[in-house]
Amino acid sequence: MIKRTTVTVLALIFMLSMASASFGIVQGFLGKQQELIKIGTSVEVPAGAEVKTVVVVGGSATVYGSVMQDVVAVGGSIYLKDSAVVGGDVVSVGGKIIREPMAAVKGDQTEVDVSSVSPMFAFLAKGGLIKGAALISIMGLISLILLGMLLVALFTQATGKVSLTVEKAPIKTFLWGLLALLLIVPVVVILAVSIIGIIFIPVWLIVVAAAVVFGYFAAAQLVGKKLMRAFKIINKPMMVEMIVGVIFLWLVGLIPFLGWLAKFIAASCGLGGVALTRFGVKEA
Repeated sequence: MIKRTTVTVLALIFMLSMASASFGIVQGFLGKQQELIKIGTSVEVPAGAEVKTVVVVGGSATVYGSVMQDVVAVGGSIYLKDSAVVGGDVVSVGGKIIREPMAAVKGDQTEVDVSSVSPMFAFLAKGGLIKGAALISIMGLISLILLGMLLVALFTQATGKVSLTVEKAPIKTFLWGLLALLLIVPVVVILAVSIIGIIFIPVWLIVVAAAVVFGYFAAAQLVGKKLMRAFKIINKPMMVEMIVGVIFLWLVGLIPFLGWLAKFIAASCGLGGVALTRFGVKEA
């Protein structure tokens, strides 16, 4: 009984430490509201105001003031007024970037046109099972890219730390990621031996899922960077590198067995990088 209680306590300590690390990545905008995030509505940065990042999903962003890093709108346009100053990139997915002459943007401006998605959907939907499978795969890729853009925009520095850790020690991060995957079921079993532990099982699974997703996009960013360097394309925004990496891994994933193996290795390395850096909060 004593041994069982001791093991349960140790598992809870381990789980809570991982959870605290994951919550650390959102501490900035929860505490100081440096990130301006809106879903399903438009947002405005008033003149004289300064925020770290602006992310809008299902709405438009109008900037009169200063944004230290990126401005991202998914499903809406971005309006940069004459007094606007953006220190990073400006990305609009499914909208336009309307910039007045005096607006200052230090990074790149990217418009992602999704107007062709509806015709493509109608075409593939009429093509039977094979084209239907292709439709599901392509729509999954688009959703993956949008999610990756959102995460990179919100956690740029954390993504960079995880990616750099994987780049410096790929074998080490892969082994750590593999260990983390192997611990998923044992930790659930350990938690299940007590009523208190059962309550924390969903928390543990959410933390692991978040780590896998975050690690995958960090690894994809590294893959994209390496691929672009091979073609002598350097100094591109992290978001562009991530998109290239996600598309490349998606294409590789179409190869039977070897494709899934490559994606598993990338995800494991990313997960290991997340574990070593505690979601990019600390240096490995």
